[in-house]
Amino acid sequence: MRHAHLLVCGLVSAAVAGGCVDAWLHGAAANDCRPRRPRPVVNLTNMGPCQFEPERLAFAGEAAEQARCLVRPVGVRARLGPVPDTLPDALAVRVGRAAAMPSRRAVAMVLAEMGLDGQFADTLFNPVSRAQDGDPFAPSARYFVIHDTSGPQLRRFPDDIDGTARFNNLANFRCTDGWSIAHAVINRSGDIYQGHDFEVPWRATKFERAQRFGTDLKGLFLHVEMIQPRRGRGGTLAPSPGFTAAQYDRLALLYAMASLRAGTWLIPAFHATIDGGVRNGHDDPQNFELATFAKSLEELARRFEKADEPQVSEALPPRNQDGELGERTDR
Repeated sequence: MRHAHLLVCGLVSAAVAGGCVDAWLHGAAANDCRPRRPRPVVNLTNMGPCQFEPERLAFAGEAAEQARCLVRPVGVRARLGPVPDTLPDALAVRVGRAAAMPSRRAVAMVLAEMGLDGQFADTLFNPVSRAQDGDPFAPSARYFVIHDTSGPQLRRFPDDIDGTARFNNLANFRCTDGWSIAHAVINRSGDIYQGHDFEVPWRATKFERAQRFGTDLKGLFLHVEMIQPRRGRGGTLAPSPGFTAAQYDRLALLYAMASLRAGTWLIPAFHATIDGGVRNGHDDPQNFELATFAKSLEELARRFEKADEPQVSEALPPRNQDGELGERTDR
């Protein structure tokens, strides 16, 4: 049982709480995010619905098979839908491969066009985290985990859910004590707060914290939260659509940058699926549209390709011996 900070209802107990609503509970806006008490010990009874294989630090199957299992739809109270038969093309041709990887130059140019170069351009040559709490001999991060904040919990969704400052304000997630809830948080306007660089090993699921693994999984997963309030008893009901176009676009950008730094396209995963074998596991992201995410990735890839096109400049016209435009006369 965990508690969520309800901005309109006070503190109540939440039977199912996905995401990282602890940001409100533990005072992220005051820069004090470290849990006030030790987190409960996590004991596993199985390796989850996608069958994690500890000996190779990976889920069962090849990369595309893992992705299909890990991005199955998430229903109310963490009910997982069926494994999709296929991935959208934009993901199918990339996941687990280096194919269609943009150049750093192209990514830097697109970041500049977006006004995000000051926030991210300097990190493009950095690696991503490594498993086993950053062991240089351990595998690099393989999984790009998508979360929603599952909060705040409201009696009703405001009419301007995408612009309401009280829960879209990224200052709520800023921490100076090193305990930011995820590597990045995206609000409903598409603004990004970077809690940790992708090079920092960080855990944001119960599965990663299981006693069975010690710190072996710390650094194997990269975590991105998207702001999504909830309503209903226990915060079980998400808005529909669940996320904005701006959130999907920024999520695709973070996915591309993280994959570029990893050297291969990461395997996308949902928080709820990773915690699927854990008691009181999480139920996010709700109402996530995989096809919309893939469309954002396709559009981003086109921008990268355009940025990589050679710049064609017209040949300068000839000049005469006096330096004036026109045919030369000294022949």
